Formats: sequence, C-alpha cells, structure tokens
Amino acid sequence: MKTLKTITVLLLFVFAFTSCDTNDDDFYNTEYISVPNLVAIQTQSTYNTGDYIYIESYVNRLLAEPNQASLLDIRKTTNNAPSFTFSYLLERKINATDWELVDASFPNIDLNLGKFVTGSFYNATAEFNTASDRYEFLCGIKLPSAGQYRLSFGYNSSETDKVELQSDSKNGDIFLTIISKINGLDSEGFYNFTVN
Repeated sequence: MKTLKTITVLLLFVFAFTSCDTNDDDFYNTEYISVPNLVAIQTQSTYNTGDYIYIESYVNRLLAEPNQASLLDIRKTTNNAPSFTFSYLLERKINATDWELVDASFPNIDLNLGKFVTGSFYNATAEFNTASDRYEFLCGIKLPSAGQYRLSFGYNSSETDKVELQSDSKNGDIFLTIISKINGLDSEGFYNFTVN
C-alpha cells in the first residue's frame, strides 16, 4: 500500500510540472496595445553643463486603438491600476568606445510628476491623476559636465525606437503593456546630444 501511495504522489508531481503553462503572458494575464508618442524627450537646441534633460509621459485614461471604433478605457481594463512604469538610460561618453550611466540620484534630478528610481537603469512611474484623468510623469536629470550624451529607452524593450509602459496591476488583474513609438531617436534607438 505504501508503494502505491508513493507512486501516486510521484505521478501527481510529474504531472504538475509537465502540465505547467510556459507562456508568461497567459500566466500573468498580460495584454498588449500600441499607441505612439506617450513618452517624449523635451529637447533643446543647445545644452549647457548644469541644465536638465526632461522626460515626460502623459497617458490619457481613454486611448484609441488601431482598427477599433471605440476608445479603450485603460483604468477599467486594468481594474484601476495606480500607475504605469517604463525604463530608460542617460549615458555620457567617457572615452572613444565607452559610456557611463549619468548619476540620477538626489539632488541630481528635478522630479515634477510621478516617481523615479535609479540603479543600473532608471525606472519611471507615471501615476494616475484624477484631476487630469491621465497617468503623468515628468522628471529632469542634471547634465553634470560637458561632452557627448545619449538617451535610450530600449533597456526593457526588444525594439530600439519604442518604449514599453507596463501597468502596475494587482495580481489577478490584467497587466497592460502599451508599446509606444518615440520620436527623435536615431536608427540605433538613441537621442544623441552634446553638452557645452
């Protein structure tokens, strides 16, 4: 009898691991839409040491989807997700081939809307504003010295000219990923500029 119980437990164990769904999108209940120009770089004609370069994101609650007659209510779709996050990098050239991440810790940022966390990349959070009925992020990073700089959004994205905004949904709710094309990037996905 003990052998039968052991075999039964082993069979259930093997069945549990072989029947797992390996599609993370199904497991996490992820949906995708594509809406251009939800994140932008506030560009200037010239940059000087001590200036800030600003990234902004304004995501309306109601978004137009390609080939759909009605607008998508992303608050309703995500069960009122409080925010959307995306990542980016600002790097300064340090020699002929190498770049370094610009220090974006306090007091080197000017955070106006949303949240901002730095590490090996920057994590931006556009928070929902009930007064404007949209998700909002606006943050500047101080340009510490003269030289060549580049800004990119492909850290967590498979495409160079797009950024992925992901809803901060609760478990069990739909995780919405908005893929948004960004203007002003070169063919490699960088906004290149010089600081005087």
